Amino acid sequence: MRTCPICLSAAREVLWRSDFIVPDGWTKPPYLDWCKCQCGMIYADNDKVTQADYDTYYSERYGYGVDDHDSRLRIAQRAIYIRDNFKRNARIVDFGGGEAGLTKRLAKFGFTDLTNYQIGDTMPKDCDVIITEHVLEHIYDVETAVALITASLKDDGCLIVDVPDSTQIAFKPSVNLPQLDFSQVHINHFRIIDILRLLDRFGYELRETYNYPERMMFGRCYIFIKREYAVADLSKEWVQGNIARKVDALKALGNQPVIVWGLGDIAMHLLAVVKPNVQYYVCNDPAFKDATIDGVPVKELPDTLDTILIMAQTQKKLLIENIRKLGVQNEIIEI
Repeated sequence: MRTCPICLSAAREVLWRSDFIVPDGWTKPPYLDWCKCQCGMIYADNDKVTQADYDTYYSERYGYGVDDHDSRLRIAQRAIYIRDNFKRNARIVDFGGGEAGLTKRLAKFGFTDLTNYQIGDTMPKDCDVIITEHVLEHIYDVETAVALITASLKDDGCLIVDVPDSTQIAFKPSVNLPQLDFSQVHINHFRIIDILRLLDRFGYELRETYNYPERMMFGRCYIFIKREYAVADLSKEWVQGNIARKVDALKALGNQPVIVWGLGDIAMHLLAVVKPNVQYYVCNDPAFKDATIDGVPVKELPDTLDTILIMAQTQKKLLIENIRKLGVQNEIIEI
């Protein structure tokens, strides 16, 4: 019995069975039980089939009809994304990439280290980018496939995954799809949460995702970074680096008298770290009316010619424009 490809549980409910005629000698199963795991993942099972049976089928039989306008457009767009985001010497693998359409396009863009991985091939090591476009929905042993991909990808490498978007397909079905995407070969029906849970187990962080129409259904692209807690780590690097530079700029003011204009979060943070010679604050937020900070008053307008100090993120330009519209001609320092 197949366990859930997401949480590996054997606890499941069989929703229905689909029977199929199968040509003599083929290794596709004559029926599939559509199962819902306790985690919500939907997948197909037949207790007499193995990954080797599917490998034989895909090696010998699969491929007719997949080269259409929608798939060519998707591959062209993916090639442009890689062209615009990676160096030309990046090691790139198209995992299960059919007739090498993507790698051929990338070669035309000047990429030199390209592999179109097929069943039985040796997977390259230290890859910068691995693409699995409409592959994982076909794989019986998802755990082994993702483990192979992960072992081959560099830390901080990029994994691009495309699969049918089972949520969109279910909520926006086409009248021309009475069976939806429950075919003989699409044996994993991923929701967004399923892909996130699967890749989280292997140490990936989602960078972006979007869906798109394809052949009267919907596909979804996920772009992952092989790095646990990448969002936390990258946020820490960005914030600490930028704040350190602003702290240095504040310290460089020495004892110069300044008027702090604007009391947004970044100003409040920087002023907790460095104590410049603040004469008073100017802020039009009603919450600060008649307030003081360490005994220093908050005013609505300046009444001296001291230098104005502005510390802001998104409102800096607007603050300066408003200052000049008010006719205030004090010198302005931006940090």
